[in-house]
This record gives sequence, structure tokens and C-alpha cells, in this order.
Amino acid sequence: MTDPTLGQLVIGVEGLALLRRLYTADGAGIRADRLAEIRDALDRADLDVPLGTETDVDAGYVQWSRSYDAPLRLFAVEGAAVRPRVDAWAPGTVLDAACGTGRWSEYLAARGHAVVGVDRSAAMLDLARPKIPGGRFEEGRLDALPLDDGCVDNAVCALAMVHVADVGPVFAELARVVRPGGRVVVSDVHPFLVTLGWQAQFAGEEGRVFIRPHPHLVSDYACAALAAGFAVRGVEEPRLTPEAAATPTAALVPEANAAAYVGLPAVVVWEFERT
Repeated sequence: MTDPTLGQLVIGVEGLALLRRLYTADGAGIRADRLAEIRDALDRADLDVPLGTETDVDAGYVQWSRSYDAPLRLFAVEGAAVRPRVDAWAPGTVLDAACGTGRWSEYLAARGHAVVGVDRSAAMLDLARPKIPGGRFEEGRLDALPLDDGCVDNAVCALAMVHVADVGPVFAELARVVRPGGRVVVSDVHPFLVTLGWQAQFAGEEGRVFIRPHPHLVSDYACAALAAGFAVRGVEEPRLTPEAAATPTAALVPEANAAAYVGLPAVVVWEFERT
């Protein structure tokens, strides 16, 4: 089986755009435009190129660490939903689980929190530590946090559970380290996008690279959290904006790309309380 190509992605995006606009009032013109671009894509030899090279999480984040603060396409949408929730916290000790280069660690430290950051990528942690000189940063996995029981007041886990096969052990670990009454805010790539084939993509050393995400239903997060001893205190599903719909097809077929993606749920943001 050959790797997927840019042309195949273009055709897929055109098809999704066609479906989403199939019954609109101006559907006839839109259908004609989409079909014309599909025919064009089928004849374009320059689109018969691989979409990118797949890598695993550990190797991928070594490369991705160099551009991770770019920022990424979902940061603005996700941040607008997360900030009001963490802004309500009184200063305390906060875990940034899967902290990456310290995006949320830096924000939380600026709001007076003592930050504990954990990430599986040493390369990411090397970039996070200088941003928060007084912070504590440890290398570790989400399902095996290198922390004592009940050692933090609250926790954030941002855009990371999509990289684990089973969210159950992750919620169990968060429940172990967060004190009763503490809040946990979890954001992740929305399962709708993952189901549509949305990948964690970035520019690597020798071209585009992607990390294949794990699809988790919205109910998977809720069930795992409830089983671990959390209560749901809020959930949001912010939608993709034109800026966030930055895909490999955005410049090639901008109208179809926008019609396919803009308005779809981009991320899911949960707020839980440790009971």
C-alpha cells in the first residue's frame, strides 16, 4: 500500500466540502465548483507527492520541539476556552501534565502559581525550563506521573491525550496527584477531526512529518474521568476558525478547504473536579 498523497487529500477535502454544502440554497454552483476542482486534481501530476513521513510520538517531538512555539494552528481556539477556567484558580501548586515547551506553565506561573511540569520529551522540557526559572520539571508519562499522591491543587493537560491509546490510566493518575476539591482542565483535539483524518503535522528536518493521533470519543473522556473519581464541571467544543483550518490544502483549494473545515468542532475542553 502506497503512502497517501497530496492529491488524495485535496480530493477528500473537496468531497467533504461538497457534502457540507450539498443542500444549501446556492448548492448548484457550489457542487459545480467542487466537481471542477476534483477533475482538475485528478489530472495534476504535481499533486502526486507524499503527504509526509509518519513518525512516533517520541521521535516526532524531538523534531517538533524546534517549531512548537510557532504557535500551532489550534492554540488560539483552545486557549480562548481554557484561559477563563484556569484564571478562576487561586494561586497554588499546579501540574502542567504533558507540558511540552511550557506554553501553559508560563501562563500559570505569571498568575502566581507554583508550576510542576511533566512531559515525556526531554527536548521539550529543555525548552520549558528556562521560561519558568522557579518551576519544577520532570520527565515522565501521563499514565505514570513521577509525583507524590495529592501533591498539587489543580492541573492542566492540554492537547495531549490524543497521543495515548487509553485515557483511563491518565485520568487515574491525575486523580491520584490532585488534591480533593481540585480542578483539572483537559483540552484535546476534537474526536470529530481525528475521525476525519486530522493529523499532528509539522515541518520536519526533511519535509512534512506527522504523528498519528488516537481517536477518543467525547464519552471516552467523560467515562474515564467519572471512573477515576472526577465530577464534570464544564465542557466546551470550540469550532475551527478560518485561521485554525490551516491544512496542506489551504493554499491549493482555499474555498474548498474553508467549506470543509471551518465551523467543525476543533477541540474539546473539559473542566473536572476531584471529588
